[in-house]
Amino acid sequence: MKKYKIISGLLLLVGCSTVLDTSQLSESQQGEDGLIKFYSAPSVEVAIDALPYEVNLPEQLPFETEGFKTLGITDFGGKGQNPESQFIAIDEKENNLILSTTTAHREYPDSDPEEITLDNGYQAFYMAPNGLDVIVKDITYSYTLIMPELKEKQIKEELMELAEQVSD
Repeated sequence: MKKYKIISGLLLLVGCSTVLDTSQLSESQQGEDGLIKFYSAPSVEVAIDALPYEVNLPEQLPFETEGFKTLGITDFGGKGQNPESQFIAIDEKENNLILSTTTAHREYPDSDPEEITLDNGYQAFYMAPNGLDVIVKDITYSYTLIMPELKEKQIKEELMELAEQVSD
């Protein structure tokens, strides 16, 4: 019985990591000073599992796509404590959605974003013409939607619908 408790405790610790798990990632680049590391992941699932926080990608997108692909993970500080992940969904036209996630605090020194409370209760910050940041349990989801055939108002509505799909 004692062995079981020790093993379950270890599994709990491993499952609740507070740093980036690089065991299945490939380091693709490193800054000169080692403070920034760039990683690639073989799949979206591996990238999400490597992060020390939960990520929920939207399932309903405003265009037809084969789903998300990972653009990689940037480790600011180089110790796995402040990773930022990037995902992209694209279609055969010029439409795409780029989604970044991070636990870092975002600042807007060169803009004055519109603050919005979404129907799901989360705070969001809209940056015209095509950006929306949503904060969910200390995780910032940054959406950038490029759909050339839509007007800015339609883009904003689509961004809000995407953000409404985030859950904690």
